[in-house]
Amino acid sequence: MRSIRDADIKGKKVFLRVDFNVTMDSGKIVDDNRIKSALPTINYLIEKEAKVIIGTHLGRPEGSWIPGLSTVPVAQHLAKLLNKKVYVSDHVISQEVTEKIETMKPGEVLILGNLRFHQEEEANNEAFAQDLAKYADLYVNDAFGVSHRANASVEAITRFLPSYSGFLLDAETTTLSLLLKEPVRPFLLIIGGAKIKDKAGLLKHLVEKADKVLLGGAVGNTFLSTRGFNISQSLSDKGMQDKCEEIMELYGNKLVLPVDTVRENLEDGSYKMLDIGPKTIEKYKNEIKSASTIFWNGNLGYTEDENFAKGTMEIAKAIAENPNTKVVAGGDTVTFIEKNNLAGSFTFISTGGGAAMQYLSGEELPGVTALDKSMTKE
Repeated sequence: MRSIRDADIKGKKVFLRVDFNVTMDSGKIVDDNRIKSALPTINYLIEKEAKVIIGTHLGRPEGSWIPGLSTVPVAQHLAKLLNKKVYVSDHVISQEVTEKIETMKPGEVLILGNLRFHQEEEANNEAFAQDLAKYADLYVNDAFGVSHRANASVEAITRFLPSYSGFLLDAETTTLSLLLKEPVRPFLLIIGGAKIKDKAGLLKHLVEKADKVLLGGAVGNTFLSTRGFNISQSLSDKGMQDKCEEIMELYGNKLVLPVDTVRENLEDGSYKMLDIGPKTIEKYKNEIKSASTIFWNGNLGYTEDENFAKGTMEIAKAIAENPNTKVVAGGDTVTFIEKNNLAGSFTFISTGGGAAMQYLSGEELPGVTALDKSMTKE
């Protein structure tokens, strides 16, 4: 995979795929971390006097034109961060866009309309990708968050342009590769969240490389249930118990499960386990203190309710206090640490939850593989 550092960029037209699928509320950006993460690549292209043509998606319009998912607010916010004018169009493929690109000066930036307004984007349509490629001299992928999707602007476009990785994509793959290949030990995994199905591949592939695995949330509940513990009405995935049994049989000595929980009692006498309890918190904090490398994905309780957020908060603080390498991935977890002003204490925050899970599960990412194939063509 060739990095943007290897490209002859000066004066070229560059199609830059980013992931600016930011959280919006009434047309205003709530969390701009994904935009900020792409700034090093954008600024580098500007310094090299490239014409920067940015493509992104926003939300899930599924091929329909939805005014509320326009890229205009994103362009306006990027302009503030860059402190320079950013052109924007609600169109993706149009004569208007072609003419704008031709009149742009070196170092200027244009954001296209929402790529997913076109069904061809998610269908990885080759003709659509070729139309996008006509805008540029070369292609840069800095959208790790969608690189697990074979979309036209991520995969097919690399068939038509010399293709490179951006700084963010480089950082993501380099950091996550270290977890797979050479983690400094002890290597600790902390896995929570609501859906174990999404993390089964990650657990099976990464547990063998880890020294200990701390479990919580519905993922922890599912393992507890598999071990015969009565979880009553607690959220779990019964369909994944066979997979849990397989993991426990292979790596049971590495798994650390909650020893107590915070419950919500229901009127019928049943209950829901919605957070890890104080004994578990202390047990997990001791494991965190001695870890040299930590990877965290998934909250350990129902953090949407502050009554059940203490466990995740205590664990987040303990990780933040660890002076060694600590990496976090997953939208809910990243949002939680940012909301509580702990992001600055982490070594690396991945911008791609699903992409990171797929990468750490040992599966190929179409967007990354496409860059490798593009490299072999020249």
